[in-house]
Order: sequence, then C-alpha cells, then structure tokens
Amino acid sequence: MNNYLVLQIIVTVIVLVIINSWFARFRKQAVGIWQFIAWLVLWLGVLIVFWLPQTASYLAFNLGIGRGVDLAVYCSIILGFYLIFKIFLRLDAQQSEITKIVRHIAIKEAKIPEQTIDSEIQK
Repeated sequence: MNNYLVLQIIVTVIVLVIINSWFARFRKQAVGIWQFIAWLVLWLGVLIVFWLPQTASYLAFNLGIGRGVDLAVYCSIILGFYLIFKIFLRLDAQQSEITKIVRHIAIKEAKIPEQTIDSEIQK
C-alpha cells in the first residue's frame, strides 16, 4: 500500500465520522435540512477530490484557475470568511439578547430607596 492510499483511507474515515455526526444532529432536529444538505455536499466533495484529484484540476481549468490545489485554497478561504461572518452575526444577535435580558432583570429587580420616596413625599 502506498502512502497516498493510506492517507485516502484515513481521510475517508474522518469524513464519514463527520457526516455521521451531522446526520445525528439532523435526526435530533438540531440542524435544518438545508444546512445538513450543504454540509453533506461539502464533505462528499472533499471525498471526491481526495479520491479523484484530477476532478479538482478539471474544475480549476474550467474556472480559469491554474491548478486544482489553487481552487481548493480559494474555496477554503471563501468558506472560512463566510463562516467567520456567520459567527459574527450570531455573536451580535446573542449580545443583543443578553442586553435585553439584563435590562429586563435590572428593571424587574430595581428597588427605589425608601429615603428617596420619603423625601419626595415631604416636598
């Protein structure tokens, strides 16, 4: 067995574990159908490119990119930026929700000092 075949088998096992975990999350309804399909297509694409490297070169040539590796790097960078953007949006929404909750709790638990009430009544 050559080294590349060993690497292909290792990557295949890792990708199958990842796909299985996404399927389990989908069955528990932790992710939607479209999110599951998107990740499934991505990981199946990784398997196809890993087992048939010439497909990346073919796609790269048709897209006007020099090499298949360059295409993989460009796609990885774009995906990375997209995921960072999604994380930023979730973090921003979460921060807004925390602010609303803290305001609600602060208003609910706010206590007016009795001295202030007494002094206002006496005036």
